Amino acid sequence: MPTTASPSQPLRRRSLVCYVFLVILTLIFILAVGFLITWLVTKPKKLHYSLENASVQHFILTDDNHMSATFKFTIQSRNPNHRISVYYNSVEIFVKFKDQTLAFDTMEPFHQPRMNVTQIDDTLVAQNVAVSKSNSYDLRAQHSLGKIELEVYVKAKVRFKVGVWKSSHRTAHIKCSHAMVSLPQSNKSQNSSCTADI
Repeated sequence: MPTTASPSQPLRRRSLVCYVFLVILTLIFILAVGFLITWLVTKPKKLHYSLENASVQHFILTDDNHMSATFKFTIQSRNPNHRISVYYNSVEIFVKFKDQTLAFDTMEPFHQPRMNVTQIDDTLVAQNVAVSKSNSYDLRAQHSLGKIELEVYVKAKVRFKVGVWKSSHRTAHIKCSHAMVSLPQSNKSQNSSCTADI
């Protein structure tokens, strides 16, 4: 005789689907509540960066458009958070003029505590760097005025720490654009605020 499907089988399938859906919904709710509690406890604030005391020394630009110079500056990093500290595990710093990198350096890893202002002092050396014709023309013009407009770019791998918990690594892109860097004979140095994308 032909067998017929038991009416309980569709009901079992339906109840299994409902159970899986309920489990997923519960997990999403727990994660959302955990995220909300973490945010309320830490109340994260943006990190602030600024470029200070920037100067150019030993500037030489040859007739065949090769440049040598020493760039000195301080990047001020301000962490306004009461419960979050920051680990900078790798730091790369670039000095650029328009579309061209003039100098590059790496820094040792460091830790920035909560409610802290850290001064990052660095010296980058450009040695016999080939500069495009248009950039060379603009460099000479700005050099004659006593200041050069540069961009200081920082790329860093960072981790955040709250209590005993540490986040996964994130890449921080810090850009200090339109930085007016003074030449040694100038006593004035214009500070520049920076934008950060973390």
